[in-house]
Amino acid sequence: MTTQIRYSLLCIYLWIIFFTSILFAETIELNNGKKIYGKVIKETEEAIVVSKDDGSFVYSISKDKIKNIRESTAQELKQEYLQSTQSSSGESSDEERERLEVLKKSRQEKYEQEVLAAKKSRGTIKISFSRDRFGVVDAVLNGKVTVSMLVDTGASLVVVSESIAKKLGIEDTSGMPEIPVVLADGRVTTAIPFTLNSVEVGSSKARDVEAAISKRPPGSDIDGLLGMSYLKYFHVKFDTKENCLILERY
Repeated sequence: MTTQIRYSLLCIYLWIIFFTSILFAETIELNNGKKIYGKVIKETEEAIVVSKDDGSFVYSISKDKIKNIRESTAQELKQEYLQSTQSSSGESSDEERERLEVLKKSRQEKYEQEVLAAKKSRGTIKISFSRDRFGVVDAVLNGKVTVSMLVDTGASLVVVSESIAKKLGIEDTSGMPEIPVVLADGRVTTAIPFTLNSVEVGSSKARDVEAAISKRPPGSDIDGLLGMSYLKYFHVKFDTKENCLILERY
C-alpha cells in the first residue's frame, strides 16, 4: 500500500470520527479570542461542561472566560477538520503509528484531567479533616477569618464562639436577642443569631448563611459548628478511608 493511499484512508477515517463528533456542534467563543468546538453537556452557575471528539475530551470552562456560545457554522467545522488532518501529511506508516500512540496517550491524560475538572464544576470536592481530627474542617468566614469547625448535621445553624465573633467585628453583643441552640456535645444553650456574609470550606462557598454566637464554647478545641444553614446546599458524605469530607452541590 502506497503512502498516498495510506494517507487518503487515514483522512477518511479521521473525517468520519471528526464529523460524527462535531455534528450539531456548538462554538464557544472565549474572551481571549480562542474558539472551542463541541457539545455543551452540562451547565452550572459557574461553568459549562463541553464534550468533544465523541467524548474523548471533556472540557470544564468557567463562565467568566466565555464571551459567547452559538451553533457552529459549516465553514468553522471544515476548518477544524482540515487542521486536525494537516499534520499527518507525508508521514510514514511507523511515524503514523507512533504519532497516533502519542495522541492516544495524550488524549487519555487530558480526559482524566478534564473529567476531574468537570466534577469540580458540578461542585464536588474533598476536604481533608483538620489535624486528622475526624469531622473537623477548616473554614473561612466572611472571606477573612479562618476557623476550625466540627461538621454537625444535627445543628440547624452555623455556630461560632464569642472570640470568633470579635474577630468578625462583632464586639458588643449586649442587648442582642437570644435563641436556644444545641452544641456538639448535646448541651442546650442560648446564642445570638446573626448572618455571615459567606462561609467557605475548601472551594465550596455559600453566601448569606444564618449563624449564631454561642456564649459557651461550641466544643473542645474547636471554634464552632458547621451546621445545616451551610450544609443544606450540599450532599454531605464522610469518607473514612481517605479521612475527608465530601461536599457535592445540589
